[in-house]
Amino acid sequence: MAEAATDLRPAPEVAPEKSPADAPKTPAPVVVPPPPEEVEPSGGSYIMVRDRYTIYCDRHIPSLDMPSALAYEVEDKKQGGVPLYALICKPEIPSRISVMHVFKGLEIPSVLHLVDWGVAEWPPADRKSVILIYHRPMGGRVMESLAASFKRIPDHQFARAVIKPLADGLADLSQKGISHRSIRPDNLYYLDEARTKIVLGDCVTSVPGIDQPVVVESIESGMAIPSGRGTGTHADDMYALGASLLILALGRNPLHGIDDTEIIRRKIQMGSYAALVGSDRVPVSLIECLRGMLVDDPDQRWQATNIDLWLNGKRMTPIQPKVNQAQRSIRFADQDFHSIRPLSYCMFQHWDKAMSIIKDGVLETWIRRGFENSDLADGIAAAIKSTGALSGQQAADTEDIIIARVLMLMDPKAPVRSRNFGITLGGFGRALAVAIMGKQKLQPYTEFIHRDLWRHWMSAQAGTKIDKQKFEDMFRDLKSYLKDTNAGGGPERCLYELNEWQHCISPLVESQYIMEVKGILPALDSTAKSINTKMWPVDRHVAAFLLARYAKGTISQIDSMNDSRPDRATIGMLSVLAIVQWRLGPEALHGLASWVGGLMGPVISSYENRNKRKELEKEIPRLVRKGNLAVLFNYLGSPEERQKDAEGFSWAKAEYAAAEKEVYDFEHGAVNRLEYAIKIGQQAGAVGATIILMFTLLITFLSHIL
Repeated sequence: MAEAATDLRPAPEVAPEKSPADAPKTPAPVVVPPPPEEVEPSGGSYIMVRDRYTIYCDRHIPSLDMPSALAYEVEDKKQGGVPLYALICKPEIPSRISVMHVFKGLEIPSVLHLVDWGVAEWPPADRKSVILIYHRPMGGRVMESLAASFKRIPDHQFARAVIKPLADGLADLSQKGISHRSIRPDNLYYLDEARTKIVLGDCVTSVPGIDQPVVVESIESGMAIPSGRGTGTHADDMYALGASLLILALGRNPLHGIDDTEIIRRKIQMGSYAALVGSDRVPVSLIECLRGMLVDDPDQRWQATNIDLWLNGKRMTPIQPKVNQAQRSIRFADQDFHSIRPLSYCMFQHWDKAMSIIKDGVLETWIRRGFENSDLADGIAAAIKSTGALSGQQAADTEDIIIARVLMLMDPKAPVRSRNFGITLGGFGRALAVAIMGKQKLQPYTEFIHRDLWRHWMSAQAGTKIDKQKFEDMFRDLKSYLKDTNAGGGPERCLYELNEWQHCISPLVESQYIMEVKGILPALDSTAKSINTKMWPVDRHVAAFLLARYAKGTISQIDSMNDSRPDRATIGMLSVLAIVQWRLGPEALHGLASWVGGLMGPVISSYENRNKRKELEKEIPRLVRKGNLAVLFNYLGSPEERQKDAEGFSWAKAEYAAAEKEVYDFEHGAVNRLEYAIKIGQQAGAVGATIILMFTLLITFLSHIL
């Protein structure tokens, strides 16, 4: 279903709607024999996907919408009794395509079943979109929103009916290498109408963690910008599940209305469990489990096996990390601090004031004396000294780098933080995609690369297992791409290199959602019908997309396209398209060929021979009608024709120069006129004598014959 066929049809007569009593109580198994007769669409404008799924364009289901996708009714022609619904992804947010490939058809208990997915034309948006087809949860959401309150699930049912199946579902996902990253109370559903079975909702319609409220995210994840939280781990999912279960156990969100910054501050100061519970009373039977799932140290956080032991009666008091505090406080931003991590977060929030306690040595002295932590104090001193020694940096830039490095040392588990920008290394690629697609400022991302903030963060991770070489290679390449200002470089190249399934967002083809190189030329061929044909079909995004996905076939051609000479650049652009068509097809691209043919003016003008130019102007339309760009390129880019034209032009220039010299010499007396006349006369006489001789021989020969 990568490029699913669609068909918008007029609505047939509306069939009577089924009553709730007719709806199935539980979803039917995925693999069942098809019914004897196919189910006909029951009304409304619709598209057909895979000639099987009918998605109704005018039957929106707001109650099942996701932040990055809209829900619509679906009917299955082959299995009419299976309740389904479709999620139409919003194009401005990247989807988790790689996870969809694994997730499709995968049946995991307590996780909403993804039946199918693909890219198809969506008429209401007049473009192609990613479409997912799920089993429909007939009982609706467990909690409509985090601002809502609801009737609590009875305590005696909570552990085995809610905690156990959801934790097992996350364990199954983890075994498949999938982190959910979208666990929150309003993304939990009752699968059946009787509301007896709770399942985890969609996790692939948007970037991991981007839709998560801070209340259900770990401290570290909450500090990052939503798009830059990264794929995360099973431990992150368990934390989000624990926070969601706590809200369900209380029947409301205890931190509703509190600012995100304050929520994180409380979690750092008090620990996540205490910050979330506050003055509320949690059912005694659930306290131990919820504490275990909300432990702030991910290595100590409970997993599904711990929950099984707890359910079987084994008491396991979760270890709450002890916060090291200094006897003497340090004052910053009108607050007194006795521990390092709360101070670090406050410095991040008051960035412009942070340098005041760094440059005068107050922070270093407090850490050295208050915590007897010479390693940290020495690290801070070294960071200040080495950053200050850098040349070519603006004073403000130097201070920003110093503050960022100091915060990394004070709180190594936190994401990379710089002013209002916090991001994980693993989340950088998707965050960049969201920024570019949303037309946001890219300065924080380019500075992140150029300032080597990623390298400093890795250096601060003492004792942590990190694939340093992977990130070294990645960011070294990104830095080189940013330095390249030509088409095929810049942030556009970084975008496609970092996001394997990112569709090409060139304005020329964006609405056609092209994720693979073989789709680019057909998309451009379709665009040719309505585009301004004075534009080049290979813009910065198309060039970057091709280099990221097909560098071995296009790198030299795109280098030629970036030539400063118009004719070389134009023939280079043609060669890019020609080699892709030659290697990947399709055989004929009439619209694109016509578009490109109209851009060959600089190539035609580059020929010196007027007859050759006339020949090209006549021949190009004939070649264009074949729709084969390789044939057009071979004709226009022929080295033999180029050499012939160059040699002819050189000969013509030499003859012209000789004639010019003779005229000049004659006019300026450099040649004796009498001698010149005699010379010309001799030449004329020789030619005349030769003609007379040939004529005489011819007459003699004829007389002998006759």
